[in-house]
Amino acid sequence: MFWLSIAQRSEAFDPITTNRRPWAKVKKFWQFCRFYGDYQATPPSLRRQFIIDRAQSRHPAKSCSTQLQ
Repeated sequence: MFWLSIAQRSEAFDPITTNRRPWAKVKKFWQFCRFYGDYQATPPSLRRQFIIDRAQSRHPAKSCSTQLQ
């Protein structure tokens, strides 16, 4: 029982247990539901652009001036 309480509070285990906590799973499910709802609400002709815009907003492109520094 002592080991279990240490393992749950240890900083070394935080990256491992973060994705296994129930709240993390609920949060991921909620994000998926929001994305899927927005995707379904988008007209079929604009869905491809919706995906492209979403990917670009997550990973903005670096300009040439920032790469030279």
